Amino acid sequence: MTLPLERHWKNVGWTMTVEIFWGVALALISVAAIIPVFLAHLGASNAVLGAIPLVWTLATNIPGVFASHFTGHLPLRKGAVFWFHVLAGIPWILAAAWFGLAGRHGGTTDIAVFLTLWGGAWAFMGLTIPVWINFIGKVTRPELRARTFGVIFFFQTLMGVVGGWVANRILASNLPFPQNYAIGFLVAGICMSVGAFFFFPVREDPGATETRGDAWETVLRHVREVMADRGGVRTYLAIMILSVGGWLLISYYPVFAEKRFGLSMRDSAVFTAVFMAGQMLGSVVTGIVGDRFGYAKVAVFAMCALVAGFLLAIWGNSHVYYYATAFVAGLYIVADRLALFNLSMAFSPHDDNTAYLGAIPALTAPILAVVAGSAGMFIDWFGFLNIAYVGLVLAAGALYLVLFHLREPRYSLAGGRKPA
Repeated sequence: MTLPLERHWKNVGWTMTVEIFWGVALALISVAAIIPVFLAHLGASNAVLGAIPLVWTLATNIPGVFASHFTGHLPLRKGAVFWFHVLAGIPWILAAAWFGLAGRHGGTTDIAVFLTLWGGAWAFMGLTIPVWINFIGKVTRPELRARTFGVIFFFQTLMGVVGGWVANRILASNLPFPQNYAIGFLVAGICMSVGAFFFFPVREDPGATETRGDAWETVLRHVREVMADRGGVRTYLAIMILSVGGWLLISYYPVFAEKRFGLSMRDSAVFTAVFMAGQMLGSVVTGIVGDRFGYAKVAVFAMCALVAGFLLAIWGNSHVYYYATAFVAGLYIVADRLALFNLSMAFSPHDDNTAYLGAIPALTAPILAVVAGSAGMFIDWFGFLNIAYVGLVLAAGALYLVLFHLREPRYSLAGGRKPA
């Protein structure tokens, strides 16, 4: 049954209210500049910074493959979405206490504690993401799917720009390091938990369920099903692997640029705000493109932005290029996320598409984590620019595949069901 249009937009409105809080929170804890620069000032080398893509990729993708098992038997997912969101904020409050109240404990200890808490927060989110996407897909109309995600991400990133401004003010204050970052972590943790309460007014109708079996058997069954699909899934998995260099732009480049251009900590907050602005514009454009022309075209947009980002990062030699790289990286990230979410749902032949939303990114996660995580070590050996050239070549390969070999899924195009 198609959701009434009026109810659709009411649901979208309430989910955007969640993003008032989440947009600010995600800017304050952004893996684009904020976290890398924080770790660098704790004494982390590029090799240690490799823990950012390593931990983030594994934490956000591996738990998600179990999301279908844990929630597949639930006709209503709102309760699970609420609790996952609340729990994800708790590690940030603990991080605020560690760095705000207790001060410094030595670089190695601080780095280890932070990565543990940070990884825990994203592990909760990794479990949440497929369930949240399925939830949003249920409470909105299918023919407006990409636009709906675009609107939600637009509002989230609009508030992310505000969050970037807040981060700039905090980092420019008289608070010493790391207490200045601790304030941001505290605000982020509170916002994440408070924002979750605005899911309650969203009206959710009962959805498809499946019998809850053994966790590992369920996961392996879904993985085998995805790998056996000949409708373009394996091509898309190759594209995801080749786009691994995107981490160079959002986690390694800001640290490289801080030294190259003589920047300060507060400049990383401006980088994050501009990065969020790129996501804000890209979410609207790619949402319209996805609903009108298909979700594979959103992947084309993402890979074009990734190639452009590398060109700016490699040949840019001033502050202007620093912020231009941030903006283009934002375009890439939001288009890449929208493509992943919508293509995963479109590739899935099931009414409950949570399994595909979890399995597709999990299949590439180990490769992406190892390659992106080890990039920091190679940057220490060969320099950022030389490794960026490798990322550019891989991105060009991904662009070639998405232009000439990625077929539109048979369930794509405005949520419609096209025959095989």
